[in-house]
Amino acid sequence: MKISSSSNTQILNLISQNKENTSNTLEKIGAMKELQGVDSANLVISDALSSQISSLTQSVQNANETVSMYQIADSSLQALQANSDRLNELSVRYNSASLNDDQKAMIQEEFSAIQGAMQDITEQTTYNGQNMLSSAYGMEVSGLAELSVDDQEGIADFRENLSSLSQNASSSINGAMSEITNSLTAITNLSSANAQIAEKPMEEKIAQLNSDEIKLTSSTLAQVHQNSLMQQSIMALLN
Repeated sequence: MKISSSSNTQILNLISQNKENTSNTLEKIGAMKELQGVDSANLVISDALSSQISSLTQSVQNANETVSMYQIADSSLQALQANSDRLNELSVRYNSASLNDDQKAMIQEEFSAIQGAMQDITEQTTYNGQNMLSSAYGMEVSGLAELSVDDQEGIADFRENLSSLSQNASSSINGAMSEITNSLTAITNLSSANAQIAEKPMEEKIAQLNSDEIKLTSSTLAQVHQNSLMQQSIMALLN
């Protein structure tokens, strides 16, 4: 006697469908790539997008390095600017007719000490062993050694040069920050496009696989229980 053939057929269909889905999912997991379509076009597109994302990611890293480099340079330039302000003050005092030789000598001593400290700053402003306040980065601090306490015009020119260099550093920082923003926007868009090529995130596929197996197990157990009850009822009637 055939018992609940319709239900059994449904179970067999469910088992067959689940087996096929499981096989497809495991195949995609093993390949570590799941793309729509049966040809290689999507794979080519995905690889191209991944390559662009990788290049842009490297650009972001390079731009971050640039920001760090010029922030260090700008910080040193600000320190030099503050010291040059003091040199200017000393120069103004030095040129006062009311000072005697001893007072001027004291001013000269302080001027030279500050000048030496400023020279140390220019030599120690490095990034990865490279001097940032040099012509190699367009940030060369020139004329420091030639400054004289009695040459206010020379000090003024030096301060103007520092101001110009500081503006250059700020411009480089802003340019790098803009590049970072643009690259991150492009990475987001490309990642979104790449994600749309994939059928589903792998986590969703695995979760769906587990869900299907749970449904199959529940349905099978329910049907087995139903068939067992039906068999018992038929046996009771026959007896």
